[in-house]
Formats: sequence, structure tokens, C-alpha cells
Amino acid sequence: MNIKFIEQWINYLKNAWWNKDIEKATSLFTKTTYYQETPFLEPYTTFEQIANEWQHIKNQEIKNIEFKILAIDNNVVIVEWIFEEGKTEFTGIYEIKFNDNLECIYFRSWEMEK
Repeated sequence: MNIKFIEQWINYLKNAWWNKDIEKATSLFTKTTYYQETPFLEPYTTFEQIANEWQHIKNQEIKNIEFKILAIDNNVVIVEWIFEEGKTEFTGIYEIKFNDNLECIYFRSWEMEK
């Protein structure tokens, strides 16, 4: 795994989210068996749960999405993110793990309102 792959992966996610393309966004998580958008909720363990979670982007008033790669350690990536929706801005960290085929198998997010 290298930074170019991760840049492509997060840009794919960003573009899908920005364009509210649920199918494209969720295509990144077909092998994911642990998906947690916030530590305050139970993690999702099936693709169906993850796909259902992404349905909420349909109604988002997206103003800005930014990602910054902070670290890559073998198949684990830490990404800082900023998301502005309407008048609210959120910031947080993603921990993303990939298998040897470079498929996302683990996705965990921490967030806070700015």
C-alpha cells in the first residue's frame, strides 16, 4: 500500500459523497466487516447495514468535504476529515484497514462538532 493508492481511495469516497452517489460510495465497503461512524453507536458488520447508513447523504446540505492523510502503517491508514453541512462543521479521524487485496475491511470514525 502506498500514498497514491490511499489518495485515490479517499478521493473516490469524497467524490461519491459529494455527488450523493450511494452506490459508488458503498462500493468501497463490500468487504468491510466492521464499520463504525461514531464510537457512540454500535458498529455495523454487514454490507446491508453500511449501505443503509449511507442513505442519509441524500438529504445532506454539503458545503465542504476535506481529507488529509496523517499516517500509513502497513495496511492501516489514519485520515483526518472535515465535513461542513449547512451551518455545522464536523472534524474527525478515520481509521481504515485494508486486506492484502487492498479492500477495506475495517472503517472506524471519531468525530466532533467544531
